[in-house]
Amino acid sequence: MRTVPSMSALGRLALAAVLLSAAGAQAQQVVNLTAAPTSTALPDGTAVPMWGYSCGTAQSGSLATCASLNPAAGTAWSPVVITVPAGQDLQILLTNNLPLPPGASAGIPTSLVILGQVGGGLGSPTYAASPGHAPYPNTWFTAGTTSGATFNPPAQGNRVQSIGTEVPQGATIALTWKAPRPGTYLLESGTHSSIQVPMGLYGMVVVTQAPAASGATTTMP
Repeated sequence: MRTVPSMSALGRLALAAVLLSAAGAQAQQVVNLTAAPTSTALPDGTAVPMWGYSCGTAQSGSLATCASLNPAAGTAWSPVVITVPAGQDLQILLTNNLPLPPGASAGIPTSLVILGQVGGGLGSPTYAASPGHAPYPNTWFTAGTTSGATFNPPAQGNRVQSIGTEVPQGATIALTWKAPRPGTYLLESGTHSSIQVPMGLYGMVVVTQAPAASGATTTMP
């Protein structure tokens, strides 16, 4: 005789399917992050203009968190700390609210790099033309004269502008890291890094590791 599953058994199977589906949906943990102008105060009270990251509204159901390293900073500059469980994909929705340069017709792009992790569009660099270098007259001269040879700088190739996916000014783009390895890592801009990082576009990413099994012992050296 063939046994027909009861409704309760079918219900349990349906519930298990829903839970598995939800677990799969939560495999990608999402954080909202914005790059924008801010400022900080020096010990003498002088306000210094900076750029920085700020955390947006937490995504419902996401296990990743984002917070200011200095809770007392308020709207002033502070590095951000993003925490995500190990084994989960991390997606950062990056919004670029950096200012328009004076006299410029286009905004400043930006991007994200987690040092030691591959993701966020890393490996698709964009380039910018090298700035022009005018000839330099009178590179040397003899005593009593103002004449000398003229140095004509050779043409230079394009320079790397961004080492990750660029987010244009005013836009929001999703950047994903697949199952980042456990540890603590620097988060920083991958665009014009010699300018944007010193301006304050950096923070930390903490990928947590599950604790040891109950009853496990650790031997200290």
